Amino acid sequence: MGVVSSRLSRIMWVFCLRSLLREYGWRFIARVGTRHPWRTLRAVREAATLDAAVGSLEVGAAQAAARGGGALSVVGAGFCLKPLDPPCPSSRANHDCVFLESLTGRQPVGVPPACRPCLIRDIGARSLQAGAAFYVMTSARDILDDIFVPAMRQHTFGNGLFLLCRYSFTPFAVGLLASGMCGWLIPLDRGDCRDYRTWLLADRGIKNDQTAVGIAALEDVAKRLPTAASPRAIRVERRGNVLHSVLE
Repeated sequence: MGVVSSRLSRIMWVFCLRSLLREYGWRFIARVGTRHPWRTLRAVREAATLDAAVGSLEVGAAQAAARGGGALSVVGAGFCLKPLDPPCPSSRANHDCVFLESLTGRQPVGVPPACRPCLIRDIGARSLQAGAAFYVMTSARDILDDIFVPAMRQHTFGNGLFLLCRYSFTPFAVGLLASGMCGWLIPLDRGDCRDYRTWLLADRGIKNDQTAVGIAALEDVAKRLPTAASPRAIRVERRGNVLHSVLE
């Protein structure tokens, strides 16, 4: 396990150094790093010690303890979870979900065939019912603009749960901590990115595989998003690329 952890730590440094040459890297430095340099340095140091070889990963335990826990403020899931066959009616490499954006009332009605097995639909609906915002994650740049920067500047999001490839865990944790957030990272199980080239293609919206989430990871999600015995009546409102639930 120590060898695996050491390798993953090296992966994080290589990932970060490569990203400095790309738009996300310099935008992160300009919009987060220069505003909170010491917090960003601490975030890099803490992220480098995280054991991404385990299952789900808690990030920022100290921040969470200081806040006394509390409900999740945002849940994010990679667009690669969207179905391929039958294809997602909203298409894939975007923040859209035609089902969630039309979700109103207590119980969903008329679920399209492609949406029935879709985890984006299932986890998104449960997140919104629980009062958390929901976000379909696409590129690193959009995550920076839609989640990290609002969390840092307006304190829009204090904590979150994110389903993404394990390869992204430690770099993602840097952004999470540097923006003042804490939360849980849930690994994708199959079809996920395992090297920088594959990740870079997916970051551009090129992902021909549908990813999946393992049973243990789904159980971790269920712990954080318990199904309400009596679902709330909600209206879903899209603010930028993020979906928010509004009580009816």
